[in-house]
Amino acid sequence: MPVKGKVHCARMPFVRECDENERVRLAALIRAGRNSSDPHGYHAMLFSYFDDSSDERRQKYFACGGLIGGEAQWLTFDALWANATRDLIEPFRSTECECNQKQFKEWPKSRCNALMDALVGLLQNYMLSAFASIVPIADYKDVFPDCKKYDPYYLAVRHTILNMAHIGWAGRHHVKLWFEDNPATSPMTLKIYNEVKSVKNWDPATYLLGITFGSKSLYPLQAADLVAREAFKHVDNLGTRSTRIPMKRLGNRAAFALWRKEALVHLRDNGGPENIELLTSWEQTEPPPIPYFYKNF
Repeated sequence: MPVKGKVHCARMPFVRECDENERVRLAALIRAGRNSSDPHGYHAMLFSYFDDSSDERRQKYFACGGLIGGEAQWLTFDALWANATRDLIEPFRSTECECNQKQFKEWPKSRCNALMDALVGLLQNYMLSAFASIVPIADYKDVFPDCKKYDPYYLAVRHTILNMAHIGWAGRHHVKLWFEDNPATSPMTLKIYNEVKSVKNWDPATYLLGITFGSKSLYPLQAADLVAREAFKHVDNLGTRSTRIPMKRLGNRAAFALWRKEALVHLRDNGGPENIELLTSWEQTEPPPIPYFYKNF
């Protein structure tokens, strides 16, 4: 099993100390939003796109994952993604491509693989960074037996938004977030964002500059779909299958956080998943570690 290798530094929710590798990783995210010609003190903008992923019955894991980049990185992304997917009649969805479903039903497997290879290559070329928070559903229900259907996902959403706020604070970037619009989850996701944005005496909250919900017609959300699925598949395959090819290619710029049951118990015993103040001061409660996977896919 991969060893833990956390993605964020001290003062960040859910992490302990910042080693040299972690500083390198955070620096890569920070540089993503800044051009070399920007004057000192210039507040660049980070744009991030996130989607969810789970198994069909929602019994294993819920992942919230996606991509982070600066304005210059996203500038021509749409045109190249549109060109790569020009033969599709509907927005790209990673599961459908891999499993030859719906619009890919008549495609030979080799053609599906070639499209996936091209799209992963595009993400590599644009040097976009990937992040995902993954929550085990069975463990969550065991720790929170009265939870609702999407509560494990909402923990991943809180984790993701808090991390984006901290990344913005660390690099002095304003941060804009997009999530795929889902009538079942978008209202609560917006509520979570507003709660994080309203936290008092937590400077990272001031770097959040808005959240938007969009359809899969947005090409960056199609790319986020790919990342979220790879995050789900990575933890689902741990100990049973080798690392998937897309993650081997994206691993240098990807970081996935996996909640363990002991961390969920700690969360329950110290205020619960809806306690934003708890999550922004997570380290002060001496929590158990949350494994991160980075450069060890």
